[in-house]
Amino acid sequence: MTKAQAWCQFTKERFEPWSHLTMILVFLFAHILVVNPVKTIFATSMNDIVLLIGIIAFYFKLRLYDEVKDYELDVVINKTRPLPRGLLTHKDMYRGMLACIIIELICFATQGTQSLITAIIAILYSLLMYKEFFIPEKIRPYLTTYALCHTIVTTILSFAIFSFLTQASLWEILKEPTLVSFAFANWLLFNIFEFGRKTFASTEERDGVDTYSSLFGRPGAVMLVVSQAVIAHFMVLSLKGVNGAFLMWGSGALLLILGLLSLTYIMTNRPSAAKAYRMFSSVYIIAFYLILILAHIIP
Repeated sequence: MTKAQAWCQFTKERFEPWSHLTMILVFLFAHILVVNPVKTIFATSMNDIVLLIGIIAFYFKLRLYDEVKDYELDVVINKTRPLPRGLLTHKDMYRGMLACIIIELICFATQGTQSLITAIIAILYSLLMYKEFFIPEKIRPYLTTYALCHTIVTTILSFAIFSFLTQASLWEILKEPTLVSFAFANWLLFNIFEFGRKTFASTEERDGVDTYSSLFGRPGAVMLVVSQAVIAHFMVLSLKGVNGAFLMWGSGALLLILGLLSLTYIMTNRPSAAKAYRMFSSVYIIAFYLILILAHIIP
């Protein structure tokens, strides 16, 4: 197998193209509409495509970070993953990280100094994540704290995206309540994914692997997810240039479905119910952004 084929296989397994590209596309277009509510998908510009490439590189780099950080654990409990089984090496991961960072810098630099500076801030924070803030032994045992410190990078990336779209400095963006509120709503949405994907039925739990359900019980794990969804729901209701009723009821419908799946999972403790709960937690981000996009499009 050539190196190119190995990278293609790695991407297929660990950064599944269709689901990730769908998520990134709706994530990007939601940001574009928050900045420019009158824009349509048919008015996509070359700048939007450049920004898309930069965002894909950013998220792919985060995947590479996790592959290296989780290597020692994967060797024990996930031996079939690409790195433990030797599909790619650590050097390949490092080269991939460097290539992604270079792509990010080039893409964000196309919109000027402020865009580049804000992107550099996001990149530097991501590198702190990779080094686990230089306190891995203190932060790794605390699963929730560890996750929150990592998913906040989405908010910082949002600031970089807004800087790219407006050519404004980070300081100027922080003065815009709507942009700040949406950026932090993104953090909450990615928390839903992070908390939900590590929640299981009792028979699915594995020895030596911390999950939110093993740490907090099924009700506690669900409360983590539902709390993020409720707060995100209210944080986006103040967005300008949207069909407020559609956004409120659409987001509310997502909350209702999440609530029903959560109750079924808590009460039955069945793997099928846990799987449905995890699956909806994973697609919640995409569904939420789609509703937000439709709320901008529908009069």
